Amino acid sequence: MTKIHEAILQRAGLQEALQKQPWAINTIDDTGDSPLYLATEKNQFRSMRVLISAGADVNQQSYKGWTPLMVVVWQQNVESVKLLLKSKSNVNLCNEEGSTALHWASMKANPELISLLLAAGASVKHRNIYGETPLHLLTYFTNTTAQDIEATIEMLLVAGADLEARNHPGNTPFLLSIFLNTLEITRVLVNADCSLHVSNDYSQNALHLAAEKASLEVLQYLSVLDLSGINPNQEDSSGDTPFDVLVRASHATGEWDLGDPRRPSLAEQEAFLELYQGVRDQALQNDIQNLERVLGALQEQDIAVAREHLDILIRKEKQWERENLVSWYRALDKRIQHAEWELATEDIEGHLLDLQEELATPVWEIPSKYGYLWEFDDGESVSEEVSESEDRSEKLYDSDQQVVHEDDAQAA
Repeated sequence: MTKIHEAILQRAGLQEALQKQPWAINTIDDTGDSPLYLATEKNQFRSMRVLISAGADVNQQSYKGWTPLMVVVWQQNVESVKLLLKSKSNVNLCNEEGSTALHWASMKANPELISLLLAAGASVKHRNIYGETPLHLLTYFTNTTAQDIEATIEMLLVAGADLEARNHPGNTPFLLSIFLNTLEITRVLVNADCSLHVSNDYSQNALHLAAEKASLEVLQYLSVLDLSGINPNQEDSSGDTPFDVLVRASHATGEWDLGDPRRPSLAEQEAFLELYQGVRDQALQNDIQNLERVLGALQEQDIAVAREHLDILIRKEKQWERENLVSWYRALDKRIQHAEWELATEDIEGHLLDLQEELATPVWEIPSKYGYLWEFDDGESVSEEVSESEDRSEKLYDSDQQVVHEDDAQAA
């Protein structure tokens, strides 16, 4: 360790140390820190100014690639940031993970720091080794105000940030905010008009991530959004639908079974069911509405109108990758083109009955890949935990349905 390092640690004698060992101004100690880096770590603004005036390298990086600028940004030390930027710090240098000072300023959601860095030429598009832009890093931090989050996102977007940028697992900032359970950030991203219907590289949509990670508050917020374009039956790379994910997490008996997801509480299970059934029912109602329009056109023997509404269904099923229904609708389209009115009508009426039956069935009555969410015993609850579940069930399901209570919440 040089005398300059010692002076910084002792907070005394820096000028004298520089006179005795001027050659050591950029020498690293046994931990890989230069004198300037050490001064920034210790939050010694005066020492930083003295070292910079003496010719210290403001861009010298630590063993892990951190620059003095990154350190003071992480500390949210505005005056030190201004000093380093005035001294020509390179705002786009990366640490060993590929993150820049703007990544850390975004993670802190500090509008003042972000403004300074953007003015100095910081890139909003730079990705770290995980494929994350500064906007992704914002989702990791929650200890800030909604106002600062809004200002941060607005500044990044104005500077050219991509609201739909994907990291290496394919998560957009919106999907990542659900995965990390950061409600305020989710809310601001939605207000910024991010896409709600995206899926990541594991074929997980917002419902998968909500079932796996979302708190009661996040689930309640998602329930008021228009998620009708999301496929509620989409299977992820493990073959699980969002409902499968919820049931698996709810039935887990230990950390080995649970894996990464947390076990949802009963209130969270019910909130997810409300969210999930809302999305499912909206999708079914849209299909029913379009089929009824096709049926009406068939009654008028209007081929063009019938095919127009049928095409809406075909395009949706192609997007959702449900090839069996794509094939079925195309076969129906052939009947319509050939003016086979009665056969086409019969096919549609049968399909409508199936959709209406599904719509009338609560999602919790349908077994998942891992069994039923709840077990039942002749309609009577044997669980003290859910002794008042009738009131909550009425919130989820039609009042004319029989309310069936949960027993011991074990896997079916």
